[in-house]
Amino acid sequence: MSKVIKDATMKVQNISIELIDRPAVPDRMSIDQDYIKELAASIVEVGLKNPINVCPRGSRFEIVFGECRYLAFVLLGRAEIPAFVEKSDDNTISILRATENLQRHDLTVIEEARIYRRLHGDHGMTWEDIAKRTGKSVGLVKRRHDLLNLPDMLISAVHEKKIGYIIAEELFRLHDLGKIEYYLGFCVDHGATLSVVRDWVKEEFSRIRQAEQNAGGGAWGSATPEMKPIYVSCDLCTGPMEMSTAVSLRICGTCHATIKQNM
Repeated sequence: MSKVIKDATMKVQNISIELIDRPAVPDRMSIDQDYIKELAASIVEVGLKNPINVCPRGSRFEIVFGECRYLAFVLLGRAEIPAFVEKSDDNTISILRATENLQRHDLTVIEEARIYRRLHGDHGMTWEDIAKRTGKSVGLVKRRHDLLNLPDMLISAVHEKKIGYIIAEELFRLHDLGKIEYYLGFCVDHGATLSVVRDWVKEEFSRIRQAEQNAGGGAWGSATPEMKPIYVSCDLCTGPMEMSTAVSLRICGTCHATIKQNM
């Protein structure tokens, strides 16, 4: 719970939906509309358990946290929503919103990284301050933040949960957008374990060294790599196999588990 809600002196007010604005600088890159529908259905059934928190902005109010609850009320066509109202400066609001959102289980690592960047860059918090405020380790905070140094294609893939951030970090070692895009396509379309991706990167580095030796130390270009065998993990034995030898079989999860159990 945030310190705003814990403040016993604060009273809940019913605020007109039309007077409320969403966060000017949102921490969330996207909001699952199916979740909003589920939340709206829950509100109809059991009511709103926790009021939202807002800050006065002239004659209007800006959401500090509770945006999903607000959107659920909008979806339901409600005219008012219960809210805690507290005056605060922009810096305090941003920190409160950030620490509240960091407790959400559905926050992606890229959204988490953007929060750390804003706390560090816009609000001057040290990595140690951020770690203490969020209950994370300094190493984790900095590693998450550094994900924003990845190429946009990798950031998008991680945010959309098409690949894990460790896979993205490994692909980034290639430092060549053409090659990164090439291998990213295989990861997204067919899946690949970390060990397989590491083998791809190792093979690329080996190929580079060989090319430099043959050319007397020439530089690594950025041309798209030539077609070569691509290895992925088998869904059953988890061992490596060449992509071209893969066999497609459409079965349900129960049958898949039975096959693996009887191997």
